[in-house]
Amino acid sequence: MRPVGARGFSMIEMILVITILGIISVVAGAFILPAIKTQDALERRAALVEAAEIAMRRMARDIRISVPNSVRTTSGALGGGANGFAIELIPTADGGRYCSSGTADCDVSGVLSIGSADTVFDVLGCFRNAAFIAASGTNAYRLVVGNTDSNIYTATGASAEIAPVGNVTLSIFPGTGGTPTVCGSQSAVATTYNRHRVTLTAHTFPTASPRQRVFVVEDAAAPVSYVCNFTAGTLTRYVGYRNGAAYSTGVQPTDPGAAPLNTVTATLVTDNISDCSSTSLEANVQTSGVVTIRLVLTSSGETIELLSQVQLDNSQ
Repeated sequence: MRPVGARGFSMIEMILVITILGIISVVAGAFILPAIKTQDALERRAALVEAAEIAMRRMARDIRISVPNSVRTTSGALGGGANGFAIELIPTADGGRYCSSGTADCDVSGVLSIGSADTVFDVLGCFRNAAFIAASGTNAYRLVVGNTDSNIYTATGASAEIAPVGNVTLSIFPGTGGTPTVCGSQSAVATTYNRHRVTLTAHTFPTASPRQRVFVVEDAAAPVSYVCNFTAGTLTRYVGYRNGAAYSTGVQPTDPGAAPLNTVTATLVTDNISDCSSTSLEANVQTSGVVTIRLVLTSSGETIELLSQVQLDNSQ
C-alpha cells in the first residue's frame, strides 16, 4: 500500500502504463505503417509517371512539327556503349503554301519554279513569324520544299532542298489597298489579299510538294536528336550540330555528345530510365507517319512503363 500522504506513481503502475502504451503503439503501427508505405509508393510512382509524360510530350512536340521525312530512328546498341534508341529530326519554325502555276489568285511573277533556279515566289497567305532576318543581318533560317527522304541530312541533299543561309528576305505583295504594308489585309484588287513574297538568291528546288508546302527551319535549332541511354539511365536532347561531320555525311549520330560533335547543346530530359525502345526502321516511320516510343522508369523499387504513338502532323 502507498503510505498516507505519498505522491507520484509506484513502479508497478509505471510498468503497467508503459506496457499498455507499447501494446497500443504496436497495434496502431500495424495499421498506420502500411498506409504510410503505400502513400510513399504512390508518390514515387506519380513522380515517375510525371517525368515520363513530360519526356513523351517534349519528344512528341518536336516530332509533330518536324520537316516531312526528316524523322529517323535507331534502336538497340548505340554509340559509346549505350543501349536504347536515338531519334533524329529537323523541327520547323513556320510554314505555308507556295504559289504554283494554275493556283487561283497567284500572280505569275510569284509562282515557284521547280527543277530550275528561281529567285522569287509568293506564299498563299502569310507566315506566322516574318522575322527571317536576324538582328545582325545574317539570315538564321532555311526554306524546305519537297523533301522526300533523309537525303536532307546529306551535304548534296541539303543544298538541293534547303535554301542557302543568308539569302532569304520577305516583302508584302502586291502591297496595295488600305493597309498595304500589312500581310493578310485586302489589296486594291477585288477578292485578293496582300501576301508574303519570298526573295532569295537563285536556288533550285528539285522536287515539288504535292500540297505546295514550304517549311521554315531555324538554323540554330536543327537538327535535334533524342538519345535514350538506359545503360546510363538517361534521356538527353541534343541540338546544334548542323555543321558536324556526322550531319554533313548523312550518318545519323547516336552519340552527338562525342567527338566530332561534342560542342552541341545537351539537355537532360529525364533520368531513372531502366529500359526504352522506339520504332526501329526509318522506312516504317516515313510510310506510316507514326513514331512509337516506349519508356520504362525505375526508382526506389517502383517501376512504371509508358507507351506512346506520335503522329507526324506535317505532310508533303
